[in-house]
Amino acid sequence: MKKTIKKTMSMAVAMMMVVGVFVSATFAFAANENVSSRYDEVNGKIRGTVNLSKVVKSDGREVVKKGKLYYEGTVEGRVEVRDLFEGAYDKYLTSFKGKKTLLGRAYENLVMFDKGGNFPTAKYTVRFPKNFKVNVNSIDVSANTRTISKITKTYNSADNSVTFVFNLGNWNDYREFFELYEKEKGTEGHEIKIKMPYSVEIKDQSVKNLGRISAEGKCELFYKKLFFEKKIVDISAEKIDFDITR
Repeated sequence: MKKTIKKTMSMAVAMMMVVGVFVSATFAFAANENVSSRYDEVNGKIRGTVNLSKVVKSDGREVVKKGKLYYEGTVEGRVEVRDLFEGAYDKYLTSFKGKKTLLGRAYENLVMFDKGGNFPTAKYTVRFPKNFKVNVNSIDVSANTRTISKITKTYNSADNSVTFVFNLGNWNDYREFFELYEKEKGTEGHEIKIKMPYSVEIKDQSVKNLGRISAEGKCELFYKKLFFEKKIVDISAEKIDFDITR
């Protein structure tokens, strides 16, 4: 059965995190005006980070409802696929495409998957203070791109967080995945978008700092090496903190 790759996100979404799908023995850094990424090869595994601080934000305002004062806000992220995957694609062309593993397998034909042979994904989690209310049913998330085939969200009441899971491609190998990207490279309108409404009651007028929202992502991908799974991608979307102040 054919299984695939992709990086996190990236990303988104995605995230995130999703820009680490390539193999090289050299350090690399990629940046555009919206997304920067940094990655290197360590013992046959790609490790790296993606910075999404320019494409994720939180805004809000105070409102009065039924005589009570609230702060209502929105965590929103939107990133063009061309920006999210630019560094990964460039790295794939220079250090991955056309090269082989020690066992003679072409890197571009390796099929990646999550741990346990599951569908390859990138995950992005947004955590809220315990007293914040997250309007889970009103969360809007979408991806107008072939590189993301499905998005799911899960709310965790234990830490008041929401995790988005981005399915990467369709069980593609590296070459097939980046062929999906090539169809959208250099164009606009292929966005990954997240919009999360939240609110918190202001019970003490003297309090200025209402709490901190944080967001971070992870993409860990594996491939089959003989009878074992071997991790080949370990990419993080750097943690972003939003201090919600009045």
